[in-house]
Amino acid sequence: MNPGRGYLAWALLVVPLWLVLVLCAHWEPVLVDGWGHVAWHRDHAITLRTIYENAKEIYQFENPRLGQLATLLLYAPGPYHAIVTPVLELGVLALLTTLALGRWPSVRRPDDAFAALLVSALFVTCVPQIGAMWCYRPYTGNYVVGLALDLVWLVPYRLARAAPARWWQLPAMLVAGVAAGLCNEHTGLAFLGLGLAATIVAHRRGQLRGWMIVGLVALAAGYVALLTAPGQHVRYGGLADQAGIVGRIVERGVLGNLGVLGRLALALAPMLPLVIAGVVERRRGAALPITERWVLRALAIAGLVCTLTLLASPKLGPRLFVASVALVIAGTVGWLVVQLQRLRLACAIVAACALLYVEVRLLAAYAAAGPPGALRLARIREAAPGSKVTVPRYPVEPSRYFLGDDFALKHDLIVDLFHLQALALEPAE
Repeated sequence: MNPGRGYLAWALLVVPLWLVLVLCAHWEPVLVDGWGHVAWHRDHAITLRTIYENAKEIYQFENPRLGQLATLLLYAPGPYHAIVTPVLELGVLALLTTLALGRWPSVRRPDDAFAALLVSALFVTCVPQIGAMWCYRPYTGNYVVGLALDLVWLVPYRLARAAPARWWQLPAMLVAGVAAGLCNEHTGLAFLGLGLAATIVAHRRGQLRGWMIVGLVALAAGYVALLTAPGQHVRYGGLADQAGIVGRIVERGVLGNLGVLGRLALALAPMLPLVIAGVVERRRGAALPITERWVLRALAIAGLVCTLTLLASPKLGPRLFVASVALVIAGTVGWLVVQLQRLRLACAIVAACALLYVEVRLLAAYAAAGPPGALRLARIREAAPGSKVTVPRYPVEPSRYFLGDDFALKHDLIVDLFHLQALALEPAE
């Protein structure tokens, strides 16, 4: 182990990615659901009371996920979003690397930097709509924050054999479990299954700890609270009540349900070259202990379970696959870092190029969308009630790196929220 090489490898990975995330967060324009959050902050100061009242309202009448409250906080005026969100996103990648390795990664180890590189590259190339997931706060709050809380809850189960028990783990897992359960409807069962499997194994080894039981009960309680929230019967016009779970699956049909699984397979397709390289290296004799193999398989299977749970969802969209993709990536990278030996440098170069390509595309998209987005927001905010406002067009087309212009979709909402008479786009050049 060469600590100097480890520090350099980690710096080359983390610093450019962090800078890209900071810049994209700084340039991120207000889009779609973001306008409602901007209007809320215009009319409310952030206090414990207003946060509580908002949390109560969204649980009863809107999207009851904890991520919806996180989204509101990410829109708080000031530089907080550009400071907090990049750290959150890097934290998700670090937690996924921890799951893959089965221990905390060390900045002194080049091999750990290689694992983090694989996780990062696969995440940005496999997650659908990566630009919106990282740079559109309603998606970031609901799905990236949700994934982060799920991983914070799960990592202690992954590291249980290596870490001594501490008294504070009981209250910590109680809070983490409830929070994780309140995150997303399609992830609760998969993470609960992973935690339960780890608890059973620990019990058989005589290593069962109280916080494991507390964590499971807390996650289950939070998940039930999410599924039974009054807001579930109100959001999307009561869509969730229009058909039962079986009815949705039957209505979608065999081909439609297979299509949901196919979307996951399509999202994961970019990892195929690395998997092939791992298979080639496996024939040279690299092997994992059987217990570790089953842990990594369980992570990948849990990713599939998240997607299978989506079959019962009244709405589907690319944003819902982030947890599935993340868990499969963690399981795959844990296998790859052991298999890859002679092809390690080649795979590192491929992964670095893929990560760099996505970073450049994100920078290009948000550097172009940022200035007109800021001007659009300023004109709408500063307009007198009943006035006519003309806003600039976005010079960026919709892609997996940018959500696209929301003018047609949210025109009437913006006019209503900001008490305008009319809203128009500047003439096309």
